Amino acid sequence: MFIPIVQDYRLCHPIPDGVEYFEAGSAALKALIFHIIPEAERPVRVLDIGFGTGTLGELIKTNPATCHWEVDGIDGYYHNCCNKALFEKKYYRNVWHGLAQDLSIMQLRDYDILCLLDVIEHLDLETARWLMRTLLTFLREDAYLFVSTPLWFYPQESEQVADLQEHRIGIPASAMMALQPVMYATGMQLVGNFVYRKSSLDFIEFFQPTANKDFSIDKGMRIASAVGMNLTPNVVFKLN
Repeated sequence: MFIPIVQDYRLCHPIPDGVEYFEAGSAALKALIFHIIPEAERPVRVLDIGFGTGTLGELIKTNPATCHWEVDGIDGYYHNCCNKALFEKKYYRNVWHGLAQDLSIMQLRDYDILCLLDVIEHLDLETARWLMRTLLTFLREDAYLFVSTPLWFYPQESEQVADLQEHRIGIPASAMMALQPVMYATGMQLVGNFVYRKSSLDFIEFFQPTANKDFSIDKGMRIASAVGMNLTPNVVFKLN
């Protein structure tokens, strides 16, 4: 199901009254997005996959250096697509209710930065592998993929029916670093943030998450150290 909710900053889908409480916590270092494109003054289009409460759109549109960027959002949880107060602030140009899997090739190629923040850990193993391969396959040569995820199996269950909050897999640092990021940063609770280019597709076979719920933060730390990650919190490290 793929439903347009906002088009060119205007609601184009009826939203029921009474939906007022929105919650979708995120541990991603969203400010990393300001390091991706040095020429911030140029036109930039961003796709926020799993936009939640819209904090990424707000961060971009309230920053004077990037307020001219265009941000679109898609979310699989319909409740998040009923946030009238968010949409009235016009942080998001277009909003869709649907899954990243529903996006067309032409849509994906329309963006300079694809953002998959705190999303991949909510998928099953095969869908996670498929989505990463698909996003990299259809990423433009001059575009970027920004991904954040816990580098261990972070326990989290659903709070409401169909809220997509359950964590189903853990992604070791070895899987994320094997994709050859151009920059990365780690945050609290060993949440990794990585930026990739099209060339990462050459290494997609090494993206191997796990469904093992015993994949603890201690194991995640040991793997991250073994692959040479600098785990200083909130510091951006550029590799290429």
